[in-house]
Parts: sequence; structure tokens; C-alpha cells
Amino acid sequence: MSKASDWCILRTSGPSTMRLAASLQDAALQAWTPTEHIRRRVPRSKNTEFRIVPLAPTYVFVRADYLGELQRIERAEITAHPNFSIFRHCGNTVFVRHASLNPMRLLQQDSYRRSLPATGRRPMKKRGEQYEVGDAVKLTTGAFAGFEAFVESSDGLVTTLKVGIFGRPTEVKVPTLQLREASVSVANTAA
Repeated sequence: MSKASDWCILRTSGPSTMRLAASLQDAALQAWTPTEHIRRRVPRSKNTEFRIVPLAPTYVFVRADYLGELQRIERAEITAHPNFSIFRHCGNTVFVRHASLNPMRLLQQDSYRRSLPATGRRPMKKRGEQYEVGDAVKLTTGAFAGFEAFVESSDGLVTTLKVGIFGRPTEVKVPTLQLREASVSVANTAA
């Protein structure tokens, strides 16, 4: 015997899984198939997209209350629904408890959460260590690689430096990640 909270299992072809669930829902039958969001590459493009695919292809679950209607649809020669069969064992319809479907519901929810963007903003640029005003540093890359300089200001993302070029102090703005501390004595400062 089935309870009102039980579900019966329908079997269909793999490509018809989603169409059958949607068709039965449109006919006011409470039908569900677990789905997942998968990331795939858009053909002839470098972009990716998320697609909804069945988590358990060929299986659709329908409330046991609608078993009579499902049997009528299964026996009909012409129907608006994709072909299906009711899952049976030894001639008896197999019922699944509502609570037994919870693991598949959790997988579906996790898949949906993973498909959402983390936040509405772009990821922030990586910040380097913030330097104090007057710190001696050495540029590691760029046009001034190897030059020693002194920090004018630093926010961890961009650092403003005073670099001695041909004996004259010149202000230069560089990404903080291009710097490293230098062992430059205060007596060598370019003022």
C-alpha cells in the first residue's frame, strides 16, 4: 500500500526525461526529476554556460495519488506525453518514500548553488603588503627594475615611490606586488 506522501517511479528514454516531467506538470500532475547544473563550453566559442540536465536520466517521480491517471496514460495509444512505463517489481508498482528522495534534492540544490555567481562584483585584484612612508624598496620588474626607491604612499594595491634617476628624484606609481624591501641605508636617500 502507498501513502499520500509516496512517489511512484516512471521510466522513459534518456532524452525524454525532462520533457516527460514538464509534460506531466503541465497536465497538473505533481511530477519531479532531479536535475543538476553543469558547466559546458559554448560550441565555436571560448565562453562557458550552465545547462540543466537530469541527475538521474530515464527516471521521473510522480506522487502516488496520481497512479490511476498514470496507468490510463500508460495504456493509451495516443497521448500528449512522451512514452513512459510505470516501474514495477513482480507485477506490483514500486513506491518510494518522500524522505528517500532527500539526498537527490540536496544534490540538486548544491548543483544550483554552484552555478550562481559568488557575488555580483568582479573579483578584486590581489593586494600586496602595504608599505610605510619612507620604507626603502627595490623594484623587481618593469622599466625601473633594479632601482632602489623610497615609499611616498602605499595602499597595498598601488605604491607611489621616489626614485633617483640621474641624480634627480622622480615620482613613480607601481603595483605593490612588484616591490620588495631593500637594504638601503637612510644616508643614500634621494632628497
